[in-house]
Amino acid sequence: MPRGHLSIVLHGHLPFVRHPEYPCFLEENWFFEAIIECYVPLLIRFHRLAGEGVQFRVNVVLSPTLLHMMRDDLLRERFIRHLMALERLAEREERRLAGDERMLGLARFYRWRLGEVHGFWDRWHGDLAGAFSDLEARGYVEIMTCAATHGFLPILAAVPEAVRAQVRVGVLSHARQIGRAPRGFWMPECAYYPGLDEVLAEAGVRFTVMETHGLLNGSIPPRHGVYRPVYAPSGVAIFGRDPESSRQVWSAENGYPGDFSYRDFYRDIGFDLPLEYLGEASHPDGIRLFTGIKYHRITHAHGIEGKDLYDPRIALERSADHAGNFMFNRQLQVRHLASAMEPAPVVVSPYDAELFGHWWFEGPDFLEMLFRKMHYDQDEVKTATLA
Repeated sequence: MPRGHLSIVLHGHLPFVRHPEYPCFLEENWFFEAIIECYVPLLIRFHRLAGEGVQFRVNVVLSPTLLHMMRDDLLRERFIRHLMALERLAEREERRLAGDERMLGLARFYRWRLGEVHGFWDRWHGDLAGAFSDLEARGYVEIMTCAATHGFLPILAAVPEAVRAQVRVGVLSHARQIGRAPRGFWMPECAYYPGLDEVLAEAGVRFTVMETHGLLNGSIPPRHGVYRPVYAPSGVAIFGRDPESSRQVWSAENGYPGDFSYRDFYRDIGFDLPLEYLGEASHPDGIRLFTGIKYHRITHAHGIEGKDLYDPRIALERSADHAGNFMFNRQLQVRHLASAMEPAPVVVSPYDAELFGHWWFEGPDFLEMLFRKMHYDQDEVKTATLA
């Protein structure tokens, strides 16, 4: 019997961008980058864990705009064209770096990574929403929805009809795209105002997440702090963000993603190599773009010059170390909480989904290692969905 639960929430959102009137539109690349670096890597690892019988549970927010882009035929067609252009660039990089074994190894690594993304895309016929839905149907993932356009609801509260529209359209859109009504709703920026829970309840929402201070500074302080859900008068359960686990990942000073062994985000061949060489991997108007092919590690905190070469094997080992450290800290946290409260505490750890893979390249590996370690190496803390 576990002494407590860990509930990780990955909040996925992008503003809606779709421009059929242009052959190539700059902001559509944000969506393509997110697919290649975040959503497909997460899906690959979640499906692998499920296939191996690893018992993990995770919440994933797919905002209505993100879901619609995932299911849009034009954007899917443009995405695969973009992916194939990057694959051809990775092939050119192998030829260019043939005389340097270490650099050639990195070029081959990126060609393999892009091929892995392409293979998963083909297996699911480009239906990423369906790949998430499959995981939910099998009990591993809880898919939550969000406000229709990610509107900041406390500001919109001056026009109650706008808030109801944001909530209702978000719920209906989710049901249409996923095939099931959502149980959970992500309030943009975790921001609440009195009465919002009634709007959520009217739309059939059963639970949501609030910022730490929103619960702790409420008119009625919760008995168990942010470590058990509280129920609004409408019956909606409200979970609070755990500051300790959030700080371990997000902190700019000592959060895991800033480790000097990890890949540097900003040093990219899209800005280092000639435009004529990059070819179709750059914008037709001569605008340089991130390609995702990055050969350097963070190394230091002083600009992008003088960076050492990235070593994927060392970074993978580091992500395993950090996963073990995160699990150890949750065990200590749960032991402390469980000694002073009953029923079992729930540690809710929400993060932006794109931190894992896009900003923190090793983030998906960290999550996979964490779920493996929690399944095989301990029995004190069990992963759980908020539902």
